[in-house]
Amino acid sequence: MPRSRRTPTTATALAASLAVVGAALAGGAAPAAAAPAAPAAPAKFHDDFNGDGYRDLVVAAPSGTVDGVQRAGYVAVLYGSAGGLDTAERKVLSQSTAGVPGTSEAGDAFGATLASADLDRDGYADLAVGVTGEDLGGVADTGRTTVLYGSAGGLSGSGAQDLQPSSRIEGNAYGTGLAAGDWFHDGSTALAILSKDHLELYGGWSAARGPVRAQAGHPFADFPEQFTPTGLVGGDFEGDGADDLVVTGKKWFLEYVEGYSLYLKGGGPEGYTRSEFMGGPVAVAGDIDKDGADDLAVGDPTVLEHDEYDLSGGKVEVWYGAAGGPGAGQPEVWEQGSGGVPGAYEIEDRFGSDVSLGDVDGDGYPDLAVGSDGEAIGTAYGAGAVWLLRGSAGGLTTTGVQHFNQDTAGVPGTAEAGDLFGSDVRLHDADRDGRAGLVAGAPGENAGNGLAWVLRARGGGLTAEGSWTFGGAALGAAGGNARFPETIAE
Repeated sequence: MPRSRRTPTTATALAASLAVVGAALAGGAAPAAAAPAAPAAPAKFHDDFNGDGYRDLVVAAPSGTVDGVQRAGYVAVLYGSAGGLDTAERKVLSQSTAGVPGTSEAGDAFGATLASADLDRDGYADLAVGVTGEDLGGVADTGRTTVLYGSAGGLSGSGAQDLQPSSRIEGNAYGTGLAAGDWFHDGSTALAILSKDHLELYGGWSAARGPVRAQAGHPFADFPEQFTPTGLVGGDFEGDGADDLVVTGKKWFLEYVEGYSLYLKGGGPEGYTRSEFMGGPVAVAGDIDKDGADDLAVGDPTVLEHDEYDLSGGKVEVWYGAAGGPGAGQPEVWEQGSGGVPGAYEIEDRFGSDVSLGDVDGDGYPDLAVGSDGEAIGTAYGAGAVWLLRGSAGGLTTTGVQHFNQDTAGVPGTAEAGDLFGSDVRLHDADRDGRAGLVAGAPGENAGNGLAWVLRARGGGLTAEGSWTFGGAALGAAGGNARFPETIAE
């Protein structure tokens, strides 16, 4: 079994309201677009953009070159089908795509963050794209968020909406985190957008894709001192039927930095209460033990060990759903070389560089993929690897644990220093067979051009047999130093 290592510090809960800033659209509300013939009900899957009943995969290269402009960034969707993923069935979008707000400029980082949901409830999932490096009104790196709408033809720039921060602050990186959920507890789907210093909520989408409706409240901006947010995760962490938010990040403690997160409980007109706990900067939510409450798996790749960072190999902490949410009680802690996890706890492994949940073996329990992009394979430092822990009624288990790297038999390529295999991981069921395969990114592959690996689910787990790779060139988006795919949508 994993070992618990510490009790997190919980801050005094405080009441704070969150805002939806509906009027923050560039040039006013985006014009309503003619909606395609829509299915009769909202999309079954949060990532089915063309409404065909198959889940689609979104990958992004925010450092990618577009129209000769470096680090402008692009997003690609690969459409699911009975045959799984196929790079021929894809769409690449950027700020050079017709209808998408803005212009492809150096450092925009289109695709830095992603979140999908059927926001307008027309039967097609929609995609929110963070553009964290966007300059607005001469203010550098203010950031913006673009909403791309789904249709029978999939994602496009038609009717795209431009969501901008309520105030422009240099380096605020609007869109640092994105999450969709019923944040107002009124049965609608809303979008949370994180900046470096505050959080905003948007809601009120209509089936006709009308302008976003403003909601009452005030922006949540009461972040702790020395706290740097890195992302957003939504879920029902107390099993009470209400969606909650976790802001992941890092915090300075005198002379060192540790993963640190905020749990925002509540919502609606009463606002949110906040508690704080150690762990971050990446996380994923899902009901691992199927008890009706979402669990939170937190990747902590650079945890402090004995007051020394150079001793750190990284870890994953799992907070199981319960009253009080993440931060109440103690988490399970998973590390290489303990609790049945293969490998050894070694410095700079960065175990927990990314995490993803999905049911690989079809038993109904989500399994956890863990990236370790700093893992040395032989003498190839930073080659990277991925582990798979299994979900069960008792929570995560190492029974049937698997791990893969580029030197695993059947996996294409060769483990090389700096590949960073496992920097991004995603468990994804593209063929609707009830078993999720693995998509793993290695942004350092091929001198920084980057590649993604696809491993299929077969029998009781993942298999390297028949695994394959794709990069920007396979999507018609070739360009040097794209670091593809730096972002894979959960």
